[in-house]
Amino acid sequence: MELLELRYFVQVADLGSFSKASVKLGITQPALSRQVQKLEHELRTSLFYRHGRGVSLTQQGRKLYDVVRHLLGALSEIKEEIQDQSERLTGSVTLGLPPSICATLGAPLARRFHENYPDATLRIHEVFSGTLLEWVEGGRLDLAVLYDARRGRSMLSSPLLVENLLLVQSAKDAGAGNDGQVEVEMLGDLRFVLPGLENGLRRVVDAAVRRADIDLQVDMEIDSVTAIKQLVEEGMGSTILPFGAVHREVRQGRLVAREIASKDMNAMLVTATPLHQPVSKATRALLRLIHVEVVKCVANGVLKGKVVAPGSAGENSVL
Repeated sequence: MELLELRYFVQVADLGSFSKASVKLGITQPALSRQVQKLEHELRTSLFYRHGRGVSLTQQGRKLYDVVRHLLGALSEIKEEIQDQSERLTGSVTLGLPPSICATLGAPLARRFHENYPDATLRIHEVFSGTLLEWVEGGRLDLAVLYDARRGRSMLSSPLLVENLLLVQSAKDAGAGNDGQVEVEMLGDLRFVLPGLENGLRRVVDAAVRRADIDLQVDMEIDSVTAIKQLVEEGMGSTILPFGAVHREVRQGRLVAREIASKDMNAMLVTATPLHQPVSKATRALLRLIHVEVVKCVANGVLKGKVVAPGSAGENSVL
């Protein structure tokens, strides 16, 4: 199998049409058909069903597509990484991070970016997701990591991490045997300190408890993760946060974080860039570093959730 044949095969599969793929690839349709037929002959199987509306993958074609798409993505990524390392990046990148993730990713990202690209400058803003969304759409940020991103015509987003949301309490409030899972119905018996209604995490929490037909008793709304953690540690109530926001306090025994038995109690972290401005090489380099750091944090137990590989969720990606 040749790399060119595989690229042609993926393009036809993505567009569902030989004619559309030939236009995008800039070759004639007969030439494209010959390349795919050559691949089918080598594999001794049909890769596409041909029908009036175009083409669709056969079972064997789907198996090949899943492997080849991942391979081409990896080749593209390593190509850009090698090019970036062989050319000294300059300029600046402005990154926005929500408070719940900034404490985990902010410093490692700044350090690695400086080590890899000493001639470029990274500026990091710690802001809640609602504001980050506005700043990305307004072109104030080159890149942001945010929760609960709503699609807009002025932003391009790609999934990064499906992060578990946990019940966080002081060790005293959690009581004995505090490492077990919490039934979602128990949340109705607690008093909470949560971010305000405009916050992306708060919207996820509210939606999850609504589906479970539970009314949360929210005593305080504070748009500061640091203040929320302090109040919870003092016994002023419970909260719901991702593990990355509290991992230090949990390891120090100051807070307890327990999983909630609800498939809805998780939040999607995405990377987002302004749609109507070019993505610089420095921004692409930072995106790759973000994915590397998130994978590392999940592996080390600093973040809890499921990493989404670039492009695997059917979203557009600028990687």
